[in-house]
Amino acid sequence: MTEMRRVMAAYLVAMAAAAWPCAALAHEAAGGFILLMPTEIYILGASLAVLASFLILAVVPAGRFHSLYKREADQTVDVRPGNGQVIVSCLSFLFTLFLLYAGLAGKDDPLTNPITLGVWTLGWIVMSAVAAIFGNLWPWLNPWTGLLTVLRLGQKPVLKLPAQLGHGIAIAQMFYLIWVDLISIRATDPEALFLHLIWFLGLNGLGMVLFGMTDWTRRAEPLHVLYHALSVVSPFVRSSDGWRLVLPGAAALMRPVLSLSAAGFIILMLAAGTFDGVVSTFKWLGFLGVNPLDFHGRSTVIGPNTLGLIVGGGLLATMFSFALWLGERIARTDVPLRTLIGRFAYTLLPIYVAYMLSHFATRLIMDAQYLWVVISDPLGRGWDLFGTAHSHITQSMFNTEAGVHTLWAFQTIVITLGHIVAVLMAHGIALEIHETPRKAVLSQIPLAVFMVFYTSLGLWLLASPRI
Repeated sequence: MTEMRRVMAAYLVAMAAAAWPCAALAHEAAGGFILLMPTEIYILGASLAVLASFLILAVVPAGRFHSLYKREADQTVDVRPGNGQVIVSCLSFLFTLFLLYAGLAGKDDPLTNPITLGVWTLGWIVMSAVAAIFGNLWPWLNPWTGLLTVLRLGQKPVLKLPAQLGHGIAIAQMFYLIWVDLISIRATDPEALFLHLIWFLGLNGLGMVLFGMTDWTRRAEPLHVLYHALSVVSPFVRSSDGWRLVLPGAAALMRPVLSLSAAGFIILMLAAGTFDGVVSTFKWLGFLGVNPLDFHGRSTVIGPNTLGLIVGGGLLATMFSFALWLGERIARTDVPLRTLIGRFAYTLLPIYVAYMLSHFATRLIMDAQYLWVVISDPLGRGWDLFGTAHSHITQSMFNTEAGVHTLWAFQTIVITLGHIVAVLMAHGIALEIHETPRKAVLSQIPLAVFMVFYTSLGLWLLASPRI
């Protein structure tokens, strides 16, 4: 291990240690936690850890850091799967057909129907984490690519996807999926998910046939766009010598400058992750004039929540853009704002992953247990294929001091490390596009403030009372 690697490893460990929370008492309330502890201490500690990461990088020799970071990125090569991708994709297509069948023929209970667990838990939460850790596996798991390859469809486009659309189709599709998940009153209803999955498959399958698999998946298919973007965070890269472990986010230096629409897609994802934490808090419901202890369901707040999601996305885009613009004014450089947004949008991705993993930690714990039961009786017919159908599902860890300590520690560390990785990526990108290390550091000051604020916001949302 080189000296620089030792320095970076030591500082990451130090920041994780700084973020580790002490013992605190909590109890579960409805769908979330009301933490009975001085959460301000942990929020301050995590924020200081993120700030310290920026200050440490500011004094690390810029030339050595940048040469290491860029060299690791330069050695990466594209992974080009062979026939195995076609086989896996076809199996994914069959699995998707099964989910559709289960949506109609299985139980109405969303917690025991495979389509709900398959779409939201595996297809959204787990796949996002997998992409950020191991890279983009969606080209293998996309249910259409294998079948269309076998049928020799989508290899050559019949029509040209207008360049003016950018990533607009992907943004529109993703916004709808987010709206269904966060705002719709039938987000987990199996029959409703059947219809959502049908239109998603039909639209994107037809798009690949008409506009070609390559261009459609690159700019219009939202899951491919999301998982490809998240893969930039992965510490695992493939080089000419095989797979290697590198600093997280190093691949961002080799990715092209994002278009405004591609950057907008990333901002939408982070805005959705943030709003997902906001929408169920007592504070938000109180702001809407709703008594959280007498909440009558999503149907009463569909309009305000839809508006809140849109405004939240616009507010995040404004804050992020302003931080970049102000940084350039402080550094007295003339890099176009469009270029800055296209380069630094990558730094929002580890924050999105951190928000998702921390916010959905309790859901993953519960859904994993339901999956364990469902695999033995996926259609609710009384089967016990693998001997797990009668397993007891428990949330007892949420009612024990040790369990809550562990969960809160995990959430705090994930939020903190996600922002530290974002700071690391921002530093590497700034050194890449600015003339001197001094200008690079000065330009990052407002962005560092933005990331410290977002660290505080993330932990505050986790600690806030919510329905």
